[in-house]
Amino acid sequence: MPEKLPAKPQGEAALLVYLGQGIDFALNCRVRALARRLTQRPLPGVREVLAAYHCLQVQFDPLITDHKEMSSWVRSEHRLMPRGKAQAGRRVELPVVYGGEAGPDLDYVAQRTGLPPAEVIRRHGAVDHPCYVMGFTPGFPYLGGLDPSLAVPRMDSPRLDNPPGSVAVAGGQTGVYPLGGPGGWWVIGRTPWLMYDPRRDPATLMEAGDLVRFVPSHETRFPDPPPLSLSWEAKGVEVLEVLAPGAFTTVQDAGRWGHQFRGVPVSGAYDQAALAWANLLVGNDPGDAALEITLMGPRLKALRPVVIAAAGCDLGLTIDGKPAPMHQALALAPGQVLGFRGPRRRGARALLALAGGAANERLLGSRSTYLLGRMGAPLRKGDVVRGAPGPLPPAGAACPALEEPGRVLTLRVVPGPNQEFFSPQGLETFYSAQYELTAQADRRGARLEGPALSFAPGSPASLVSEPNTPGVIQVPSGGQPIVMLREQTVGGYPKIGTVFGPDLDRLARAQSGQATRFVAMSAEEAVAEARRLDRTFQAARTGVAS
Repeated sequence: MPEKLPAKPQGEAALLVYLGQGIDFALNCRVRALARRLTQRPLPGVREVLAAYHCLQVQFDPLITDHKEMSSWVRSEHRLMPRGKAQAGRRVELPVVYGGEAGPDLDYVAQRTGLPPAEVIRRHGAVDHPCYVMGFTPGFPYLGGLDPSLAVPRMDSPRLDNPPGSVAVAGGQTGVYPLGGPGGWWVIGRTPWLMYDPRRDPATLMEAGDLVRFVPSHETRFPDPPPLSLSWEAKGVEVLEVLAPGAFTTVQDAGRWGHQFRGVPVSGAYDQAALAWANLLVGNDPGDAALEITLMGPRLKALRPVVIAAAGCDLGLTIDGKPAPMHQALALAPGQVLGFRGPRRRGARALLALAGGAANERLLGSRSTYLLGRMGAPLRKGDVVRGAPGPLPPAGAACPALEEPGRVLTLRVVPGPNQEFFSPQGLETFYSAQYELTAQADRRGARLEGPALSFAPGSPASLVSEPNTPGVIQVPSGGQPIVMLREQTVGGYPKIGTVFGPDLDRLARAQSGQATRFVAMSAEEAVAEARRLDRTFQAARTGVAS
């Protein structure tokens, strides 16, 4: 194995390190062993280490460390790692109800492979299926080891909704859809086990390294998915009554770290800069929980004296129907009503902070709403927002307005890590053409539309899934870029670059139809710029506090 492991930047705050190539369980075991060692012996600034098939990702705080230090650390720990035989993890026997309503595609797989359904079931359960990585959705295991005779291609068009616990095959792999939902693999059965529950410890029943054996079952009862609900801490005080919820208003904080190995993304506020500034104005820590508002904001009635601040795009903030300033701490008396009239320019989102922070239930260490992971829920009419008790800061603190998208939004991009997959013409197009932000966007990713990017001759349309980080730009076979956002952990399309984190905040403020361009910046420039922006923020923080 090479001593000098290839390492490639992913934006200003992540590094991919390759121990080899391809899908091989022994290689995967070595990747996970190194990831464990790094997690147990972290350097200051390391946020999380995530293992995948043949590479691992180190996510770090660029204000504390950088790619060069991270690369040196990983290579040093790799040299010191024992060279014994790689070990698999636990053995897991997973019950499966095959065929019928539980496995609507069993007959298709049997027909496609030329085997009787009973033989498909036998061969599927006759071997160990190693779990290489968790991702796609929380608790979704990518399982290898499928008998080659059972390999079938993915569906041409994904099924829109699978039941929770669906067991499906495609290519040489098996997957289990813990929460159901859309998917392009062929469903041959369903497990009666609840594979994922964020209110359980551990949240997932499998993890990478496990050897899974499927066991036929005749169970007729299947558990419901975890509830989608917004709960508040009993020790919190009632602050705001929701008179109208707005288009899409959720609680978000700085994010949920430490669970990506289970397929649970960081999530958190789409616009991290707006979150930090809004919290700054009301005396909170930068990452405290606040309300993320999209387009049409809510109407909220104060139930007690409270100090609030809204930062981000100007969504027409009002108090008792009269215009009120953004980016300023404002005091509300009981009975006053805070509202939003809608975007005044081209902006899409704002963060509303209240002194003390929102006091909803913490799940997996964070208050952030993550709907796909069944954590939290959007505000509803009649909800009562609770906050942390404590003295209120004075009103009046203000900060400069955050930049809103103009006619063309320029996003700085750190190239890579898969630049070799693209032709010189494709790279030139990426940095010279103009793209439009489409309406196909959610908290997982945002699709752009414009001139198609061409690939290098012989490059595959997809690759073995690698870890993603917010801002990664994936390019599917059609050549249209997709910017990955806050709620995705791994991806199998070539990655042409990663949007600089503070610029991703600016993208969060954009509406569909926004014209967008890309410009390259080096990893070193990105780290330096992140530190410069933080010095500006810290100086303002000191000024507000004084």
